[in-house]
Amino acid sequence: MVQAVENRADIEGRILAIKPDAARPEHRLVTIEVGAATPVEGYPNLFASTSGSSLDVILPAHLATPLKIGAMVRCRIRRTSPTAVFAENCTLK
Repeated sequence: MVQAVENRADIEGRILAIKPDAARPEHRLVTIEVGAATPVEGYPNLFASTSGSSLDVILPAHLATPLKIGAMVRCRIRRTSPTAVFAENCTLK
């Protein structure tokens, strides 16, 4: 098993969808249309090329509660595997 390098980025974008995460019952899968991905000091930015594309982000259910489809958000995210992106937080803009 390959371990992902510690990484972080702050993304801003619009929420396209919110749905339950079948693999993680206490989480939601939030699809974000990324407008910008900025680096976080001290960490590599693995999301520099995501601007203009959509990204599925895994978020704990309690943090996803205030989010609505169409809302603009800012999230601190990290890639934990080639297919999984977790958000540490997401706030409405």
